[in-house]
Amino acid sequence: MKRVRSTSRRLMSPFVITILLIAVLGLSACKPGSEDDSLTRVKNNGKLVVATDDTYPPLEWNQDGNIVGFDIDLMAEICKRLGVEAGFESSKWDGLLTGLAGKQYDAVISTMNITPERQKQADFVEYARWAQVIVTAPSDTSISNLDDLKGKHIAVQVATTSETIAKGIEDTEVSSFESFDTTFMELMNHRVDAVIIDEPVAMYYQAKDPDAFAIAGIAQEKEPVGIALRKGSNSLKEAIEEALEDMKADGTYDEVFERWFGTSSQ
Repeated sequence: MKRVRSTSRRLMSPFVITILLIAVLGLSACKPGSEDDSLTRVKNNGKLVVATDDTYPPLEWNQDGNIVGFDIDLMAEICKRLGVEAGFESSKWDGLLTGLAGKQYDAVISTMNITPERQKQADFVEYARWAQVIVTAPSDTSISNLDDLKGKHIAVQVATTSETIAKGIEDTEVSSFESFDTTFMELMNHRVDAVIIDEPVAMYYQAKDPDAFAIAGIAQEKEPVGIALRKGSNSLKEAIEEALEDMKADGTYDEVFERWFGTSSQ
């Protein structure tokens, strides 16, 4: 009898298939330069969800139920250039980066100084540089620099660069508050000698009530402020950086800046 050669292929065992799949997936995950999906995901959603501590005029605050301010207008323009809607959510300051890491939102814009410690928690896109200033009562001429704050009582917002500066001054009493506007109330009511705060906020309060508040001196020279993104959001980070560069090149950034501060960003 003539032997017939089989043309059927031997099927692989489930164990072998599983091993091969693991190997392929592992190689794909380890492939150098593989791009994340952060920008694609945002574009597919049609919205960039942005958290902010909306108690910080004129940068971000709640006005009649709407979140407004320089940071808000800036981020809205960035989102427009990305082709998505900007969705702003209010969050407490000391929970912003935790919520970002927990994927509660896509980004944070809240006048956040870029520090080495924060860079361990998030990636940043720099969009401004602000100084830290000392605010006192106009009648107090004894304070003009950090050395003058020795032995004084200082009010700051908790978990901020201002708090770090204040706690680094010898022989001072530092009161930290969840909301920065409480620091100005403490100063107005003479319960503290000074407030350390971001320069644009100090300018806003001084203009609003010059009889109560005066900028007495510089606590720290201008430092970078950034939009925080979840670690590894490289494609989204690059897109936001490109949008900011375009805004600065075509004058839109200066238009937004002048709208809130009455002067050029330069």
